[in-house]
Amino acid sequence: MTGYYIPSIKGGGPIRSIKNLVDSLSDKADFYIITSDRDLGDNEPFSNIETDEWVQVGNANVLYINTSKLTWLKMEKIINSLNFDMIYLNSFFSYKYSFMPVMLRRMKRIPKTPIVIAPRGEFSPGALKLKNEKKKIYIFFTKILGVYNDILWHGTTETEKYHIKQIFNTSKIIIANNLTEDYSMLNYKKKIEKKKGKLKIVFVSRIHPKKNLTKSIELLNKINGEIEFNIYGPIEDEGYWMRCKKMIQELPQNIKVVYRGILSHAQVREVFMEHHVFLFPTLGENYGHVISEALIGGCPVIVSDRTPWNNLEKKQVGWDIPLKNDDKFIEVLNYCLQLNQDEYEKIAKRAFSFGKERSLNPNDKIDTERLFNI
Repeated sequence: MTGYYIPSIKGGGPIRSIKNLVDSLSDKADFYIITSDRDLGDNEPFSNIETDEWVQVGNANVLYINTSKLTWLKMEKIINSLNFDMIYLNSFFSYKYSFMPVMLRRMKRIPKTPIVIAPRGEFSPGALKLKNEKKKIYIFFTKILGVYNDILWHGTTETEKYHIKQIFNTSKIIIANNLTEDYSMLNYKKKIEKKKGKLKIVFVSRIHPKKNLTKSIELLNKINGEIEFNIYGPIEDEGYWMRCKKMIQELPQNIKVVYRGILSHAQVREVFMEHHVFLFPTLGENYGHVISEALIGGCPVIVSDRTPWNNLEKKQVGWDIPLKNDDKFIEVLNYCLQLNQDEYEKIAKRAFSFGKERSLNPNDKIDTERLFNI
């Protein structure tokens, strides 16, 4: 099978999803990926890449392009230059990397091969609240025009399947959990010191309202103790980041906050190994690769209840807390603050073991193969 993939220009989890998918299925399919030549918000392309030429990257063929110069005609020419069996779109709301190929197919400008769309949590209630009116109008007109009537949808959980069905009332949805990297050879080796009254917290995600960094800052304002809070991730919404910075400036002196920029994928696990807990009160995740990576880094997670990672407290690897329950978030943060080395080490080791166990589910690969009919 030859698969033709057009990821959206989102970073983080969606990109890791594609990488893991390619690595897992490259023995059964050829992958051609069209993607942006730069991170969202960057003025310059990635260094050391060829643009507008197919290059081998790992197990995939990748075409890096300047999205601002991606016209309908150019997209049509790129697609028609390939012999493919399926198109997989890594977003619903991306105009150029999702709507454009769907409409080209509808107008019979490209072959009428199957299209699969992975909305990547875009239909969750938390995500739909952002830019609500624009999204409502877009969804309304695509439904009226029947643009997505013959599309197959990729839901990563039963919850996401429900969200998709709420929008498009379709039965053409296949559930396949996101694939993770192979962590089978990893061993626990976290060595961070944990003293009572001190807590090193990390936030790793896009700086965007959906990821709810402001909530993290609000919660820390109510914690007594010596707190170090490090923030990593691309700034996608400058206005939102300005709001975050204003809130940070108003924190008491016991809370030290530093924005440390963007991480490469290779750095993510190391960063989690250098922190005590991962604080992530997200408005919604269809999977949450970063949660998986935190656990593999032996970093217990404190997340909202808007992800598929449930019953974490019962498993003693972290906490999933109702988003509106500030008291519970504060209780958990204070609990973590008072842990000593031995108490913390037990939770961290369980987090690592749980993350490793979740990454080795063979049914996930079987479901993904079924999604692509291979």
